[in-house]
Amino acid sequence: MARKSRKLVVVSNRGPYRHESSRGRERWVRAAGGLVTALDPVLQQRGGVWVSAKPAKDFDSVTIPAPHLDYDLAHVSLKRPDQRGFYEGISNAVLWPLLHGFEPTIQVGEAPWSSYVNANGAFAETALSMSSSGDLFWVQDYHLMLLPQLLRAKRPKARIGWFCHIPWPPPDTFGILPWREEILEGLLGADVLGFHLPEYAEHFRQCVERFTVHRVEGNHIRCRSRDVETITAPIGVPVDELQALTLDPDVGREVERIKAMMGNRQLVLGVDRLDYTKGIPERLTAFERLLRGSKGARARYALIQVMVPSRTDVKAYSDLKREVDRMVGDINGRYAETGRVPIHYLYRNLSQRALFAHYRAADVALVTPLRDGMNLVAHEYVAARTDDDGVLVLSEFAGAAKHLKGAVLVNPYDAETTASAIQRALTMRPAEKKRRMRALRSEVMRLDVHRWADEYIRALEGR
Repeated sequence: MARKSRKLVVVSNRGPYRHESSRGRERWVRAAGGLVTALDPVLQQRGGVWVSAKPAKDFDSVTIPAPHLDYDLAHVSLKRPDQRGFYEGISNAVLWPLLHGFEPTIQVGEAPWSSYVNANGAFAETALSMSSSGDLFWVQDYHLMLLPQLLRAKRPKARIGWFCHIPWPPPDTFGILPWREEILEGLLGADVLGFHLPEYAEHFRQCVERFTVHRVEGNHIRCRSRDVETITAPIGVPVDELQALTLDPDVGREVERIKAMMGNRQLVLGVDRLDYTKGIPERLTAFERLLRGSKGARARYALIQVMVPSRTDVKAYSDLKREVDRMVGDINGRYAETGRVPIHYLYRNLSQRALFAHYRAADVALVTPLRDGMNLVAHEYVAARTDDDGVLVLSEFAGAAKHLKGAVLVNPYDAETTASAIQRALTMRPAEKKRRMRALRSEVMRLDVHRWADEYIRALEGR
């Protein structure tokens, strides 16, 4: 990892842990998702402080033993109207669909832009109060795109970075935003802007060229008297930490339990947050096509779909939950036999050990988002397969598809070809499975999260 001479200040909307106490009982809750998976081990190894919003109970999360933290936690308190307007009104109703290219779902209308401005200002105050002049600021994701410039205004000589964990769209899509100039100027307060893929970084530079007066020179942007660097740094997972779970006897017992419970059928696994970008209805349609096309498939195959609750008070998400519930019920009603159903649907968060056991038990991982910045479920599945077994079926619209060449790539909008890809994965010869998984594992180990963080921090420190 990078040297520890300068404290690292990570700033994100979502923090890594929530501590709860009720009636004398205490518990720790760990936030789920790629951001925490990626950054928690970085700060555990390096030290520093994580600044986040005051933990909210509706975040997808999992209860854990009390963690040993080698870094500090600091929380930003937002007034309730600003919290709702910032998180639900702008971040989730406008920025999330826009950056993913889901233009019909963007709700600009009466979106409370002032709440987004106020929230970014509150984050700036807390981050500055928890830091000193020589520290590194690493701002995360689309919630805090005004923050780099706000930090710059108070700390002109600070080293400030921002990383985009989701896609960045081309100018024609980004231009829909009424506040496009404000967002770009906010981001250009950073020294280093990081993206998963070269195309995302290129889209950002095109937006700067179209909507600002600043000059783009290769991977650099001349912003007044400063030079802003755009870099490509694909994120990964903590491979060593995950692979260590293969030696956990509890995981081994859980793998055997899952296989026995499923009647030793071949297992297809989907793991997703509740989100319309993940392509869950399209995946269910493809699996239904597989069942429809072969009576033998109904006896041999089963799908386990884990869907983690998220943003359930947002209408688009509650509507999606109802659609998935209906589809699972319809498919199981149509193809179930006594004592055996084709789809096992888990609407909850699994512990890390339970999730890892599902990865180990699954013959196929079905990772088919309609659009995704990277997708760390694909990486986690590969990291779990130290046996060089299993097949990854991966959407070509996931950022991970650019790197994980051993996967079977699919267009998730095409149910027939996706069904065929699942069938191919389930009937693949052992030699081909081993060859593909070894190629996948080599790439996942190369993209380890510690390497990602080290690479980014080196750029941020100007080394």
